[in-house]
Amino acid sequence: MSRINLSIRLGPMVHFEVQGENCAQVADALQGFERLNEIVDTMFTDLANRVYPGGEIPAAEPEPEHRS
Repeated sequence: MSRINLSIRLGPMVHFEVQGENCAQVADALQGFERLNEIVDTMFTDLANRVYPGGEIPAAEPEPEHRS
């Protein structure tokens, strides 16, 4: 029998794979996907708010000039 392999990347740090022998098995495995997506979004939103409070990305400081 054929096997279905589904690879899903939600971002640079979140990746998962689902395998099944038919579409029904894959669909059953994905039942919680919406909740997983909400959890990942909450985690990365919290991380971004901690790294960039107020939602502002700080300006990059110019690199010092090197003289030889």
